[in-house]
Amino acid sequence: MADPTTSPQVQGASTPAAPINLVDIKEPQLPDPFYLTPLDVVMAFFIIALLIYIVRRIYQRWQANAPRRIAIKQLNSLEKPSASDINLLLKRYIRSVASSHSALTQTGDPWQQFLAQTVQNNPHPLPDITALLYQPAIDDGALQAFQQYALYWLSHIKVGALNA
Repeated sequence: MADPTTSPQVQGASTPAAPINLVDIKEPQLPDPFYLTPLDVVMAFFIIALLIYIVRRIYQRWQANAPRRIAIKQLNSLEKPSASDINLLLKRYIRSVASSHSALTQTGDPWQQFLAQTVQNNPHPLPDITALLYQPAIDDGALQAFQQYALYWLSHIKVGALNA
């Protein structure tokens, strides 16, 4: 019987073939299942940097709108608001966003014009603020309209308009 480590001889060949040694066979190494090419690393870096930038911008916007959220919450929580409460709330909001704005010292018609000009297309009419603040008899409809106007104003005012 022939040796299994030797290959059979070819007919007509005079010398036996070299023995087959299985240890000498080298198979290609399997690729690492989590191999990142340099391009993958660069793309991952840019994606992570972009996500960090987006999250940071969202957080900064959320922080910048904190005075607005607080003012809207306080305006909605007023059970029986007076015109001076609403007026004070609007001026406190302006002070928190733009502490040296000229509207903080305005009263009467200039203040009313400022409120009307800073937010356009307000569906709620702006009542006469001077009458609401200084008249002894207050119209509840006008006070409700002022509160609705202030709520819309707070919701739609652009901070850049106050800093200009």
